[in-house]
Amino acid sequence: MRALLAWLLVMVPVSAIAQADRCAALSPAAQGYESVTVFFAVGSSALDERARAAIRRAAGQIVAQHKDHVCLIGRASPTGSAQANERLAAARVRAVTDALVAGGVPRPLIGSQVQGAAWGARVDRAENQADRSVTILYPR
Repeated sequence: MRALLAWLLVMVPVSAIAQADRCAALSPAAQGYESVTVFFAVGSSALDERARAAIRRAAGQIVAQHKDHVCLIGRASPTGSAQANERLAAARVRAVTDALVAGGVPRPLIGSQVQGAAWGARVDRAENQADRSVTILYPR
């Protein structure tokens, strides 16, 4: 256990751990946060021009207003296996993270979560756009 903790302290920046903790309890409707939702095509983590434009706007505000943290909440449709959906949601978070960093947001400020077992915003497991998204949250 000590070896694992030592490895984590060396390999994972403390700021990344702090951001992950800060983001773990947030939901897309968190009070006191601006929220920008980026949508994806079914089965894809590729950003289209509309998504890139939304991310550029958010990055501009985050940088200009000197925000101290950004949280990303990634989702995938409930269709398919939980493992595949988790990988897809994580890939979507990485795509948004990379675009925010390209827009000037320091990577250490960005924390993320991939939403849990239900994978969807709705309980009926029907396909819907909210399930194919990443929500960017940053303090008002």
